[in-house]
Amino acid sequence: MRDKILLKLAHWHSSHPGRMLIIVFILTILLGWLFAHLKQTMRWSDLLPAKDTRTVEFNRIIEEFVSATSIVVVVEGEEDRIKSFAEQAVPKILAARDPKDNQLCARRVDYKQEIDFLKNHGFMLMKAEDLENLKDIFKDPHLLPLLTNINNSFEKEYIQREESISTREKEDSAVGFLHGLLEWVESIREYALETSLSKDSAKKAVDNLILGEPYFLSYDRSVLILNIIPNFTMMDAAKLVSGTEAIQDVVDEILKDFPDVTAGLTGMIPLGHDEMVYAEKSLGYTTLIAIIAIIILLIVSFRMWVAPLLAVISLLVGVIWAGGTVFLLVRQLNIMTSMFVVILLGLGIDFSIHIISSFTEARSLGKSIEKSMEEAFLKSGKGILSGALTTACAFLTLTISSSRGMKEMGLVTGSGLLCILLVTFLLLPSLLVIRERRLEKRRKKGKEKGLWIRTDISFRFLGKATEFMGRHFITTLIASLVVTVLLIFFATRITFDQNYMNIEPKGLTSILLQDTVLEKFDLGMDYALILASSPDESRKIAKASRELASVAMTEDISFYLPSEEEQKKRLPHIIEIREAILSGSSASSVKAAHIDDLLKELQRLDMNIKELQDMAYLGGQDKVEKKCSGIVGSPEDPSLKNRIEDLVLLLEKNKSQASKGLERFERDYVPYFKETVTNMSSPDKITLDMLPLSVLDRYSNQERETFLVTVFPAGNIWQDAEYLRRFTEDLKKISDRATGFPPIFRALIEIIGRDGLNAALLTLLIVFLLLTLDYANPGKALMAMIPLAFGLFWMVGLMKLVGMQLTVVNVMGIPLIIGIGIDDGVHIIHRWRREGRGKLRIIFASTGKAIFLTSLTTMLAFGSLIFSVWRGFGQLGGALAIGVGTCFLTTVIILPGIIGFLERKKKSRPEHTQQERDPGSES
Repeated sequence: MRDKILLKLAHWHSSHPGRMLIIVFILTILLGWLFAHLKQTMRWSDLLPAKDTRTVEFNRIIEEFVSATSIVVVVEGEEDRIKSFAEQAVPKILAARDPKDNQLCARRVDYKQEIDFLKNHGFMLMKAEDLENLKDIFKDPHLLPLLTNINNSFEKEYIQREESISTREKEDSAVGFLHGLLEWVESIREYALETSLSKDSAKKAVDNLILGEPYFLSYDRSVLILNIIPNFTMMDAAKLVSGTEAIQDVVDEILKDFPDVTAGLTGMIPLGHDEMVYAEKSLGYTTLIAIIAIIILLIVSFRMWVAPLLAVISLLVGVIWAGGTVFLLVRQLNIMTSMFVVILLGLGIDFSIHIISSFTEARSLGKSIEKSMEEAFLKSGKGILSGALTTACAFLTLTISSSRGMKEMGLVTGSGLLCILLVTFLLLPSLLVIRERRLEKRRKKGKEKGLWIRTDISFRFLGKATEFMGRHFITTLIASLVVTVLLIFFATRITFDQNYMNIEPKGLTSILLQDTVLEKFDLGMDYALILASSPDESRKIAKASRELASVAMTEDISFYLPSEEEQKKRLPHIIEIREAILSGSSASSVKAAHIDDLLKELQRLDMNIKELQDMAYLGGQDKVEKKCSGIVGSPEDPSLKNRIEDLVLLLEKNKSQASKGLERFERDYVPYFKETVTNMSSPDKITLDMLPLSVLDRYSNQERETFLVTVFPAGNIWQDAEYLRRFTEDLKKISDRATGFPPIFRALIEIIGRDGLNAALLTLLIVFLLLTLDYANPGKALMAMIPLAFGLFWMVGLMKLVGMQLTVVNVMGIPLIIGIGIDDGVHIIHRWRREGRGKLRIIFASTGKAIFLTSLTTMLAFGSLIFSVWRGFGQLGGALAIGVGTCFLTTVIILPGIIGFLERKKKSRPEHTQQERDPGSES
């Protein structure tokens, strides 16, 4: 039945090549139009099962929370300069428009604390225990009592409590308080020197002491962050590119006025933009590299240039058919399937090579076009069909995976390969026939001396080598086993790289700036997200998360919206502060007679900060220790001055002049201090509708019905696989709805690892069943699979030897290579059964040449992915290239040994058994 169909197809090509071309042309136009509408996404969440809780929650967050997918501008430089940059950049970013639709790109830019809200409700946001320890600071603004109260509160809050800086939240609070003290001390020094100062300087000192730093600055104050809330999300693929680039253009333009400042974009949207843009660019030039490499190799191998070009034309048409079919099946490509074109180029060219090899072989023997085409279809057609169907079915077994990434990879590559198979059978033979007829006409007219393909282009050296290995099958098989055992030893020692950053493009600004944020802010941008149905639930989730050792800190709405119970506990302290500040005296405390008392309190403050410095050093709180060193110096760094000692020496040097300057300081800052504390001590209850819009957008959806909790890991989740596992497991204890990149990536590793093994086992079973059906002989099916089994071990062993690791991307190459690697053995067994016993040299000189070329072209196509900027593509391409190479080697080394053994065994049977069918002949 199969032979009849193939012969009928060969006859059609020989008789009606023009009609076949018209049919293919019409279908190509239609499927090409569909291919043009195929979209691409680079979200990792799209690789998980569509109904997976983490995927559902992540997509819901992106859709409902306007600030969930923000653009972060990271600005580096001197503090004053980066603040100036921010003030100049914000209005221009807000005015930036998308060039495609002229719509505003940004909805809002957050780069400062909610100062107005803090000024009106600041004390209600402080914990009751902190108010208890620090409330005296706010009762009297005059210099001497204020300094005395600062010391008293400092000792109660930090010195007398062992757990005062034991958590990330408390450590950050201490750093902020210390910076406020530093600014306050510096203001006193400037007034004591009676330098020309405005009231704004005193107000700035009050704000730093009471409210903290308004800008989003790093601990060393060299990096500032602007958080842009765009008018688009990760779901808007087109705006993801144009909108991000419009904002990047604004940043680049402003940088021209700030040559001493660097700035760039990072965050979920810029990273998605870079992944998409660089993936498209990489796949563009890697595809071109693959096509050029294939053409050159075929021209050199076939010693002609027209047939290889026709093969590539057929291949490209097949890719177009595949792209149109993929659009009908999945609508959009994901991170994994986006490289399907290169994969299909490497695999699809195999069919053309086998057709051309058989056709040229027949023509070199002087056979007619019609007869040559028949032989091409009979000799190679069955092997092509068996190999293609086996490979496609192997790919399609990936659809059993619950992971969309693996499932769609199987669907896309399996269906795409069948499309290229169909095009190869429908288009390439007609092109060869038309070309050959033209050459025959030219030869008859005397314009050609001979046929264009009369040369014998078989690989005789390969035939001789395999014939030698077949005769010495014992040595061949023993050597193969020794090499296999050695490579299995290395394969068992290969490791799995769980570092997501090693998959991403190297050197991208959006990636490098994530490292900058991690270094300067001690916070990774890969955090977990949990949805809550109410502020109370959000508060409970945040509290439970902070108690986990794997969690550094959390952010949620509860900081701005304390519970009613918490507000009631804080209210007495707030009222006490309010009454004290309103009833306080206006008399100055810095007369010349009071300077000595002031000096004592400054020296006391110096000792308190030094004691905290020692506590922080012993406790490993580096940020607190460094901030203390910036105020009181450090014995390990003589370049750091003791600011308080310098102030004491300055005041002692001229007490009379100093007292006048400090009196002026009090006149400038006391009224503003009292005004600020009075406003902050408002007894009004905070409710949800009182919160600023930026806070509501950050922590709740538009309906204000769902609330977002952000959980930051305490360590580097990418450099410690065990920590990533522990962090995600801890999150599950808090909520089974926890999502974000760490949980998603961890789930992806587990699912792909589990489903990849299941798919590999199922693929082996299906391949065996298909080959048994094809050969009608399970022994021949196992024989064809032996090189594949050995090739898999060789593949993983060689990956270890060349320094490669398994990753979440290239681990998918193992089930893929099962489908790809079986092809070589299938063709050899088919040809062996057709030729019969004793024809190893002929089989491998002809079919061996074809599988050599198919393997080499496939390796070149896959290897081109190594040049991709996106390292994940290179990792998969490298693994597949090695796998194709090892499967070819095991086919041309082990199969000749097995065939030689079987033929020798047959030859040594008694005479009466010689009448039985030859083991290599067709059944």
